[in-house]
Amino acid sequence: MENIIFKIFIFCMFIILGVLIFGLIRCFFQKAKLCYQHNEWQIRILIIFPISALIIIPWLLVETLISKGCAELIIAIILGSIGSHYIFGNEEKNEI
Repeated sequence: MENIIFKIFIFCMFIILGVLIFGLIRCFFQKAKLCYQHNEWQIRILIIFPISALIIIPWLLVETLISKGCAELIIAIILGSIGSHYIFGNEEKNEI
């Protein structure tokens, strides 16, 4: 019984991790847009850093979870990301 409760707890924590990762990726995406829209080419070169973070963070997370055999935790992260998009997406529309 305690093992099942612990697995449910870990699943819920990975849903929260998905929410946090979505917020981090959204922040990096906004920084990449700022770099891309700038007029000077020196600033446009700085787009490399946010784009690399956008690619590397999810890739490392998925690779680690697959190598450990925890595919259900990938589903939990995706659920958290999708849920946070729908929850926090309305706040962005209200700010505009």
